[in-house]
Amino acid sequence: MESSGSEYNSINLAVISSNLRHRGQIQNVLERHGLNVVINEPLSRILLDKLPSMKADVILLDADDHTCEQEDLLDALLDNMDVPIIFNDVSDQTLAEPLLTAKWYGKLINKITDLTGREDCDELDIDLAWAANIDAMANVRVSRESLAENIWVLGASLGGPEALKQFLSLLPKDLPVAFILAQHLGSRFMSMLAEQLDRITPFQVVKARVGHVLKHQEVMVVPVNARLKVSPIGAIELHHLDIESTYSPSIDTVLIDMAQRYAERCNTIIFSGMCDDGMCGAQVVAHVGGQVWTQDADSCVISAMPDSVRKTGCSQFEGTPRQLAARLIQYYR
Repeated sequence: MESSGSEYNSINLAVISSNLRHRGQIQNVLERHGLNVVINEPLSRILLDKLPSMKADVILLDADDHTCEQEDLLDALLDNMDVPIIFNDVSDQTLAEPLLTAKWYGKLINKITDLTGREDCDELDIDLAWAANIDAMANVRVSRESLAENIWVLGASLGGPEALKQFLSLLPKDLPVAFILAQHLGSRFMSMLAEQLDRITPFQVVKARVGHVLKHQEVMVVPVNARLKVSPIGAIELHHLDIESTYSPSIDTVLIDMAQRYAERCNTIIFSGMCDDGMCGAQVVAHVGGQVWTQDADSCVISAMPDSVRKTGCSQFEGTPRQLAARLIQYYR
């Protein structure tokens, strides 16, 4: 049963969850029944900074073991927000039972209308047949374990392709990371670089396309003529370039977008290059708790780009492409 009443359309919701699968499901259910999801992200400092401007009427917070470990962020959320917060204990939710799940969503939406004072809203029943296909509606056909959670943005310019080839060729195929490659290169050469990298790395090198769900063991190549973002359910989005930059793709823009999306799970390695692109973005990554590594000057063709990051003091490790690969393997083993 789909709601078309204006009472539902006027309710704005903020969804906070570390469960990627559930974020996609709950957004599908809420929006299908006319409610507005104004933000849908994991709990992070960046999320807390954005929440006041979202004008949410209700906050839905998934409570699981990971959330409970973030005591400081939870305290900040409770202290600074004056709208109702609904705590969802997703550890007890039986997602494998579609009928029980549908009833749970029905109760949730009715609770939202009560909390927001929409007494005129009719009692809502979720369409059980539709709810049985919630997973299909979410367009996520991969297991939660394979969805990209550990993100590493590789920034490179002049001298970068050779460094990247050496770095990627040394990585084991089961490393639990996804790379997003922002390489300064003409658009007609980007496909050639992707093909070359795909031949030497056990990871799958993929071109950015709308709707592709980013997974571990992938290298996603950022296009020159579009701004790449990742949706709350992990799918690739391509937007018009709305920020002017001397370089394309802009490493700074990619880093800032990924830091906002993944918070402390966004990391970066800045390779050889003749500019300072990546310097500002690397500082944002460090600020949210991600790792910032740089290629050492001696192994670079041009070291200006990693040098500019090191001057900010946010580089936590530097080395040759071989040493960077070894460090990354050690980091996850």
